[in-house]
Amino acid sequence: MGIDTVKLRSPALDPELADRLEQLSILKQGIDLFTGQELWNITTGELDGSYDSRISFRVLREDYVCDRNGTPQLKPCEPYITVEASWPKVFHGQNVYGTIEHFQWSAEWFVEVLQKLFGLADDELPYAKHWEVRRVDWAEMFDLHPSAISDFFRCFSACKFPRRGNKTAKHGDHSMHFPGSTTTLRLYHKGPEFKEHDQARLKQSFVKYFRERFELLPLDEIYQLTDAKIKALQRLADRRLRCEVQINARKLQDDFALQLAAEGKGRKYPKVSEITDDYLINIYQTEMMKLLKEGKTEMDTVRDRDTVRNRLISVYGKRASQSLLAFWMNMAGQGEDLTKGMYSKAGYYKNRKKLMDAGVSWYASNIYILPPQSLLPVDFQPLRTSARICQFPIRHNSLLNLCPVEYQEAVCRAA
Repeated sequence: MGIDTVKLRSPALDPELADRLEQLSILKQGIDLFTGQELWNITTGELDGSYDSRISFRVLREDYVCDRNGTPQLKPCEPYITVEASWPKVFHGQNVYGTIEHFQWSAEWFVEVLQKLFGLADDELPYAKHWEVRRVDWAEMFDLHPSAISDFFRCFSACKFPRRGNKTAKHGDHSMHFPGSTTTLRLYHKGPEFKEHDQARLKQSFVKYFRERFELLPLDEIYQLTDAKIKALQRLADRRLRCEVQINARKLQDDFALQLAAEGKGRKYPKVSEITDDYLINIYQTEMMKLLKEGKTEMDTVRDRDTVRNRLISVYGKRASQSLLAFWMNMAGQGEDLTKGMYSKAGYYKNRKKLMDAGVSWYASNIYILPPQSLLPVDFQPLRTSARICQFPIRHNSLLNLCPVEYQEAVCRAA
């Protein structure tokens, strides 16, 4: 999937330009005059989450400067702006399908879109390569059956992650959140998130796009076409496990500390020109591997238990399988000798035979004698080496390529 949410800080701006941008950022939004519905907007506050389609834009005239004792204090400075947005939603209108890579080139595109959005002349904003990077999210999508995604989160929910502390947030069988000071990890089922946060907004975008492209098409047919595209995206989202690593400002500062110190100009954060895709991918792989390594033992245990339970239910039914599962857990956890003492001789050998007839082993907690019943592949890991990864770029003339501030360009490309 590649790049998602990015936060940038501009170089110092001309005070007159800063004043103009400050006034525009309060009022700027896109309204469909035909329906009165909002198509996009800019907020001067923080974004609500990775699902937020807004652009956070702030004009600032103060910055933290360390005093003689090394204590940071807020001091007046030349005006600058900070901008935070989901690049897939800025460029394509959605982040279900399509890959955003090539960080430096994409940053140039993003600054160009900002200039169009504010009605500025070309090159009125500083060149993108000089902007500082304060946050980058690298996300990957994996194609799995919805039931497999539920199994994945059920396995993960039983795991403990000491390195991430007690802040881990688990939301049923569809998402988990691992906050941290340097990186934050999010894993979630894209289907429920898309349905809750993106469907209504994208429906407005599709209606406007199809009205411009198919001027002679009746309005009811435009709505039918829109519904078809929304359903297509929902089907894709229902089969997507999305994994994100948010690289925070502290991580960027730490990783580039030696390089910036050698430069000797007092800079704390890397510029766009210093961030590469290889750097972002390496962080994603490293952080995800750490998370998987921490939870591997508990996750394997849950997979064993779930597979045994599903197998026993399929052979003996729900009622009989409950006592057999308890018997298997004793056999796998305590061994045959201790389990014998807990059951009558006839009961022990009867249950033991039923496990063997069902193809279930209790040795070394290994029950994979028969293929597991779960749709989640046994060896699946949310890494870039997975065969389930989704990496197709979106075509320029795709009907799913809807830059919210470039409808007219999209119409020309598609014509």
